[in-house]
Parts: sequence; C-alpha cells; structure tokens
Amino acid sequence: MNHDQQLLVMVVEDELMIATTLEFALESKGYRVLGPVATVSEALALLETATPNIALIDYRLATTTTEALLPSLDSLQVSVCVLTGYNPDQLPPAYSEYTKLEKPFRLNTLMQALEKLISV
Repeated sequence: MNHDQQLLVMVVEDELMIATTLEFALESKGYRVLGPVATVSEALALLETATPNIALIDYRLATTTTEALLPSLDSLQVSVCVLTGYNPDQLPPAYSEYTKLEKPFRLNTLMQALEKLISV
C-alpha cells in the first residue's frame, strides 16, 4: 500500500466495541478513519465534508439498515464493504454488488478485503 497518499476509510458501525476495534486496526495499518459513526444520518453528514476511498458499513444499525446510504456512496464512487452478522445471501438485492464480510471476521480477512477493494 502506498502510505504517501493515506486512504480514507469511513466506518459506519453501531456496536461501539466493533467500531473501536475497526478504527484501531485501520489506523495501525496506515489508513485514515472517517468516523466511526452509528447512524445513516451521521454518515451522510460526513459525506458532505469528505469523500472516503472505502466505506465499511454494518448492514443493520439498531432499528434500521444502511440501505439508504448506498446511493450516496455509489454517486461518490466509494468502494463499499458490508459487515454483517447475517448470512450474506439474506441481504436485500441492493447489497448484491458489494463486498461482504460475515461477522465475526478476523482482522486479517478484513485487511485482505480492503486490499482487494483498493486494487480494483
């Protein structure tokens, strides 16, 4: 990875422990982190001020899902990785095009997924 141009990764995750772990892991690998935030509205507000290279988004946030966030990420051409506790086949069709990681996942699995998204 080219550390001269640090990649910006947005984290949308409502479980504080997971969000904090992701933030720490990403920063330790040289990524800059946007967030973490726990709601779609907070994520949309972040997108008004910054455009991440990659978005790590939890499928389900408390009582809602991140589906409303997808059009904004697509229009900004942000690579998306969906984190989910569900079987990826159970996600709505809107998520079909995105990389998915089933929770619980290992951090090195996450890093491999990010490397793949970067190289696309």
